[in-house]
Amino acid sequence: MENNNHPKISILFVDDEEIIRKSFARELQMEDFAVTAVASGSEAISALENDQFDLVITDLMMPDIDGFGVLKAVKKLRPQTSVIILTGYGDMRGAIDALRLGADDFTLKPCEHEELVFRIRRCLEKQSLLQRMAAQNQQLEEEIAQRRLIEQQLMESESRFRLALDASSNGVWDRNLSTGEVYFGDNWHRTLGYDETDKIHDYESFENLLHHDDRDNVLALREAHTLGQTNRYETEFRMRNKSGSWQWILSRGQAVTRDEQGRALRIIGTHTDITRLKEIEAELKRAHEELEQRVLERTAELYQSNIALTVLLKKREEDKKTMGEQVLANTAHLINPFLDRLKESGLTEAQLVLAEIIQANVDELTSPFANTFSTKLVRLTPAEMQIANLVKLGKRTKEIADILHLSPGTISIHRKNIRKKLEMTHQKTNLQSMLSMDL
Repeated sequence: MENNNHPKISILFVDDEEIIRKSFARELQMEDFAVTAVASGSEAISALENDQFDLVITDLMMPDIDGFGVLKAVKKLRPQTSVIILTGYGDMRGAIDALRLGADDFTLKPCEHEELVFRIRRCLEKQSLLQRMAAQNQQLEEEIAQRRLIEQQLMESESRFRLALDASSNGVWDRNLSTGEVYFGDNWHRTLGYDETDKIHDYESFENLLHHDDRDNVLALREAHTLGQTNRYETEFRMRNKSGSWQWILSRGQAVTRDEQGRALRIIGTHTDITRLKEIEAELKRAHEELEQRVLERTAELYQSNIALTVLLKKREEDKKTMGEQVLANTAHLINPFLDRLKESGLTEAQLVLAEIIQANVDELTSPFANTFSTKLVRLTPAEMQIANLVKLGKRTKEIADILHLSPGTISIHRKNIRKKLEMTHQKTNLQSMLSMDL
């Protein structure tokens, strides 16, 4: 029973070939996906206008509206929906162009069911990761917007600005460039684990707490804003807290007064601890790298599995061919000659009917193997087939005559007939070599 709290992933499958469309739709439904299958690009666009899908799988080459048209419609109507392109081996350029237009992945036709399911799940994992990142970015933007609004409101008065800004952030700072005086709010100290008794009260103390890799960039941005080259001062850096570890800080500020030359006289700003945000970003990066690694490992596994399957199938065909050769050779050697002699031994009419039935049953039993051989070999009589098998085994004319109780001259005639039926009369090709390739 389907859990209503976990709705099925919805897939729109677009392909003008009915057998491919129905086959993949059925297999994807067996994987517990909700599949809508359509036969043309126009039907796909109509479906996109009426319904929301998690994923679209579309053939690239179709009459009417092709895969590119479907891809463009998805990006216009449902920009959050992932797209996988199906394309043939001869249209790799089209697949590359589709990726440039925003397709998430592609696979070559014909493709295995497992390959398509693997690519679907990879797209869904990527989609989920992007949605998580978008949600976190939205949350951060809302927080930043809220803080900016607070900062703007607190510009009304100096005292109210300091008190309110310090209360609504991780710290406020006020730097008077004319006097060199610097003010750090209570939260500024507490965020780093310090208190007023630690005597962090000037800009020199602040610079001493900066990470050495961030110091030059912070000072350069501060100087650029002081000279009026930027409208706002904003930067991220690491500071050493009281315990000796590093915390990531987002610092924003703006000059509230400037001299006639445009140089800042006073800058007021905020100090926000973003260590947790940086940790989340690092976690997302690691998750993305792990996802890519899993994709590479899974791709390697599929490649190795395909190699093993190919080897097994090839071995199976070789075993089947060998078994067929053995069945036909044994039939020609152990059954057919004796049936021929039996028919020629003066049987009654009833006995002859039984012999014919035995011959028909033997032919029916060996027909699945005989169908796998060259059509030229079908022309051979049972006696010629028996001699051909012995030639293939490397037996010479005299040896074959001894085995079959025939004269060497009769064997030579049969060999000539075999060469003629195999269209080798005017060729110098060795009969044993030719039979080894066909039998």
